[in-house]
Amino acid sequence: MESYLTAHISTSAIEHNIRLLRACLPPATKLCAVVKADCYGHGLTNLLGLLSRHADWLAVTNPEEALTLRGLGYERPLLMFFSACVNVEGNQLRDTLAELIAQNVTLTIVSPAEVVAVAQVAREVGSVADVHVKVDSGMGRSGVLPEAAPGLMDMARGEPSIAVTGMYTHFATADETDKSYARRQLDTFLAAVDACGGHSGLCLHAANSAATIDLPQAHLDMVRPGIAIYGYPPSDEMVRKLPLKPALRLTGRLMQLKTLPAGHKCGYGLTYTVPADTLVGLVPVGYADGYPRCLSGRATMRIRGRDVPLRGRVAMDQVIIDLTDVPDATIGDEVEIISNDQANPHSAENLARLCSTITYEIITRLGNRARRVLED
Repeated sequence: MESYLTAHISTSAIEHNIRLLRACLPPATKLCAVVKADCYGHGLTNLLGLLSRHADWLAVTNPEEALTLRGLGYERPLLMFFSACVNVEGNQLRDTLAELIAQNVTLTIVSPAEVVAVAQVAREVGSVADVHVKVDSGMGRSGVLPEAAPGLMDMARGEPSIAVTGMYTHFATADETDKSYARRQLDTFLAAVDACGGHSGLCLHAANSAATIDLPQAHLDMVRPGIAIYGYPPSDEMVRKLPLKPALRLTGRLMQLKTLPAGHKCGYGLTYTVPADTLVGLVPVGYADGYPRCLSGRATMRIRGRDVPLRGRVAMDQVIIDLTDVPDATIGDEVEIISNDQANPHSAENLARLCSTITYEIITRLGNRARRVLED
């Protein structure tokens, strides 16, 4: 059965975006494509082959994502951002670590307790765990504090069942016009690397999409772009404006038409009243599909080449659109819900602005009721 919603994913746009990002890098710098959260809502299963061909590494958040990738046949370098020790213990922890180590997933370590756990399981399964140590260089989120990094590195290096092959950090403000704090974080990270014995034998990485584009001194051995691969600038404050191409276009089908008489109200809370007899249509998308409720009465969609406004509140599964300007609309017509043209009022970027949020939230919230279809 065909889904009510279709996310059209442009492979040529993603290839274009990766080429642009590669052009920012020195030849020896590797590209690690971040594919967490189902490729930022774009669909990991469909995109895995494409991204495997164009990226040196892939990166995910948690054990489930990492093991899903291995289960899909991905055998190349794979970094997991979260500690495998998060929210699991006892036999479950051992089993999870054992599978990750057996599947050659590069683990992130941020504490002595994790060194102990990883080393013990690696010994038990007769293998060597590949790990990267993450340094909190000033974001205050995950990572070992710089002053504790040498001790953690010494401890990890002292375990025969652990191979420390990298160090990394993450920027808090690389997507802002003022890069001073990002540069300070980079200096802090590199000082921590020196305090841990230097660069030799390690893969150093720090750059997210923003730093890949705007902070060339942070490219180091590898970069980790995410949002830019899928065609969106990390923020409106980027200094360098790459001509990225959004890969996602979301459509639905008009499922009902009717004319509401003048004075009739629309939707939950009856927040909108039609001023005259008005042709309206129902589109099968709502906040259960990740279409934000804050777009109620504010956003537009496109049908038959014309932009039409939403009326009333976004519901869980459907919205009402005003078809006054599209009197020839018919049931089954395609409705463009999210455009892949940044200039359109219903692009992901513009919808994010209407919600006072970021593009990341709009695209990653797209639910699994929308089928993902690859297109050129």
